[in-house]
Amino acid sequence: MNDAPIRVVIFCAPDAGCGSGATWSGAASFVRERLLRRFGDRAETEHVEVFTPRFFEFPNALSALAAGSPLPFVMVGGQIISQGGKLSDRVIGEAVAAQLASRAND
Repeated sequence: MNDAPIRVVIFCAPDAGCGSGATWSGAASFVRERLLRRFGDRAETEHVEVFTPRFFEFPNALSALAAGSPLPFVMVGGQIISQGGKLSDRVIGEAVAAQLASRAND
């Protein structure tokens, strides 16, 4: 059985206020908190800004951006599960739950 946490990586543009004070870092922190409450240590969440050194450690993300994927995009367990628009903790949580269920069935 694989006890490693499901890895969630949120790729966003560098923070820039959108007039309301909201930032991508703030949105990613919100999602992180929601996933922590729901999954505890079974999921870990990271926020990565594009074009930072950390971003280049994710070849799938680099390929997605080069192919024109709109930001933000979210990887769960190495798979991009959403692109563009708002971050949805519901959609991300469903992807984490599906991967955890898949592990339980292995």
